[in-house]
Amino acid sequence: MKHSGESVIEGLSSAQRRLLEEFEALLLAAAVPRGLVATSDAARLRDRHIVDSLRAVPFLAPGGSNLADLGSGAGLPGIPVAIARPDCPVTLIEAKAQRVAFLELAIEELGLANVRVLHERAERASLGVDVVLARAIAPPLGSWELAAPNLAPAGALLYYAGRSWTSADAGGLEAVGVHWEICAPASFQWQGPIVRMARRTASP
Repeated sequence: MKHSGESVIEGLSSAQRRLLEEFEALLLAAAVPRGLVATSDAARLRDRHIVDSLRAVPFLAPGGSNLADLGSGAGLPGIPVAIARPDCPVTLIEAKAQRVAFLELAIEELGLANVRVLHERAERASLGVDVVLARAIAPPLGSWELAAPNLAPAGALLYYAGRSWTSADAGGLEAVGVHWEICAPASFQWQGPIVRMARRTASP
């Protein structure tokens, strides 16, 4: 079965696709000028950020889950995921005020009723959610350490690994009692896999 951001988009309604397009336009108009997204990515926002963010959607429970986006930045991956899954409440955790301001603008402009912003450092949030999303925030073990205080006992981190993901990363997680599995391999050379992490005592 193909698990990719493009296949997720194919299953969305026209209204959801329009929201993704509006978010892409907002990234170009407001996030890139503020330095929240690299200028070099301005011409490839859809593939590098929108579509890539959606790769985690097939691995969310069908009944709806409480989600948190760790160090959300410009709302990636949290906002595209929230658009694709309006049944999932999403908290965007962000410590920097300039980024919080952009996130609040995006939520208002897009009318996303299932999204809220938490202006807080990730390790102090203690949300107890079902799933934490982490993309471009820290190495694997560091991302787990930031995510763990925000997870319910049986919760999981969906980690967007970089191209540098190796067996050494996996060994570091196992050493601290974290169960991991690769949910989605990289589709492009610039991507890494999506790795699901959970406490070893929780259901894998």
